[in-house]
Amino acid sequence: MAVATYYLSKIINKPVRDPHGRPLGLLGDLVVRVTGPFPPVTGLTLRLGSAGRGVGPLRTFLPWNQVAEVGPDGLTLSSARLDLQQFRRRPGELLLDADLLDQQVIDLDGRKLVRVNDVQLVAGGALGTDLRLAGIDVGVRGLLRRLSLDNLASALSRLVHLRLPDHVIPWEGVEPVDLGDLPAELGDGGRTGAKHGLKLTHEKLAALHPADVAELVEQLAAPDRAAILESLEPETAAEALGELEPEMQADVLEDLPTKAAAEILAELPPDEAADALAEVSAERADELLKELEPADAQAVRHLMSYDEDVAGGMMTTDFVALPADLTAQETIDRLRLLAPPAEEAYYLYVVDEAGKLLGVLSLRDLIVASPDTRLAQIIARYPEPVTVRVGMPRDEVVETIDKYNLLALPVTDEADRLVGVITVDDALAALLPEEHHWLLARLHR
Repeated sequence: MAVATYYLSKIINKPVRDPHGRPLGLLGDLVVRVTGPFPPVTGLTLRLGSAGRGVGPLRTFLPWNQVAEVGPDGLTLSSARLDLQQFRRRPGELLLDADLLDQQVIDLDGRKLVRVNDVQLVAGGALGTDLRLAGIDVGVRGLLRRLSLDNLASALSRLVHLRLPDHVIPWEGVEPVDLGDLPAELGDGGRTGAKHGLKLTHEKLAALHPADVAELVEQLAAPDRAAILESLEPETAAEALGELEPEMQADVLEDLPTKAAAEILAELPPDEAADALAEVSAERADELLKELEPADAQAVRHLMSYDEDVAGGMMTTDFVALPADLTAQETIDRLRLLAPPAEEAYYLYVVDEAGKLLGVLSLRDLIVASPDTRLAQIIARYPEPVTVRVGMPRDEVVETIDKYNLLALPVTDEADRLVGVITVDDALAALLPEEHHWLLARLHR
C-alpha cells in the first residue's frame, strides 16, 4: 500500500473542487481527532468563494469521508453537496493551522520546548485518502516551506553545499502544552468566540521522571505551567512540583484552581507542603489549607509554625512509629499494609503509649530477627538513639547527621515525644543554596 507524505503548508489554502473539477473554495484548515500515535483527519473547514483568509462567516465544515482525492494541487470531493452550517469543534478535536502552527509543544525525547513550523501528514488506505497527522517540523526548512522559499533554499544549499534537512518529530514523541481554552466556533480566524476545552491527560509526559517534567515545566509561561500540572494525576503532579524551586512552586499554587492545587498539596510530604505554602500569600495558604483533610492541614500548619533555621522547620511528620510489644513478624505484616515510601523506611521508630521515643531499628535489624522477637528486645541491644530537639539550630542538626552518619534523625519535644524526622536529603537541602537544589534531584535518578 503506497503512502504519500504531505506538509500542511503545501495544501492549506489550496482549491477544494467538486467531482467535476469545479472549485468550491479553499482549504481553510484540517480537523484532527487527537488519539493514538497517528491521529486521523476527520474533517476540513472550507473557505467559500474568494474571501480572504480568516473571514469567519464564509467558513463551513465538511466531514473527511466526502474527500475523494488528496493531491498537491488541492482536494477533490466525492459530492458537491455542502452543509453550510458554521464549524463547531467537538470534544477531542484539534485544528492543525489554528491550534498547532506556530505554537510551542514539548519534544519528549529532547526534553525541551519547540515551535511548530509545519505539520507532516501521511495519506494511505485503498484510495489514498486516509490522511493522518504524522509529526511536526521544527527545523529551518519547515519555516522556509511556510514562506514558500523552500525551492530557493534548495538551490542555495546545492550552491554552497549546505544541507537543510527536515527536522520532523513524530507525533508520538510530541506533547501539546495546553489546548484547554480553544474556540468552539471559527470566527475571526478561529481565535475568538465561545471556548471549548480539549482536555489532555499528558500521559506521555507523565511517564517521564519527575525531574524531567519539572525541567520542562520551568520552560513554560506561568499559565501553561499550571495547566500542565493540573492535567497530570495529583501524585505525579506533586512529584514534579517538589522538583521546582520554591518561588516557582508558589507561582504554580497561585495559578492553579483551588481544588486542583489542594489535591496536589495533599500528595506532598507535610514538610514539602509547608515549604511550598510558606512562599504563597497568607490568604492563598489559608484557602488551600482549608481544602485539605483536617489532620493533614493541622500537620502542615504545625510545621509552618517553626522557623526554617531550626530542626522543627527542617523535619517531616511522615515517619513509621511502632509500639514496643509488636513482634518482628507482626511489624513486617504492618509495614506491608502501610507500604511507606522508601524515605520513610530508612529507620523504624519504637515509641511508648505517650509517643515517647524508646529506640530506633533498621529494616536489616527487623529482617534478621526471629519472627517472634518483640521490638523491645531488639532495641535493647543498642544504645540510646541519637535525637535532636525541635529548636536545635540548623547547623547543629547537620553536624549531628554528619557525625553519626545517619540517613534520618529523629526530632523530639521537651517531653521526649517523637514529633518528626529529618532525612539526610533535607539536611543537604538546608546546606545547599536554592540554585543548586537540582543536584539533589539528580541523586534520586
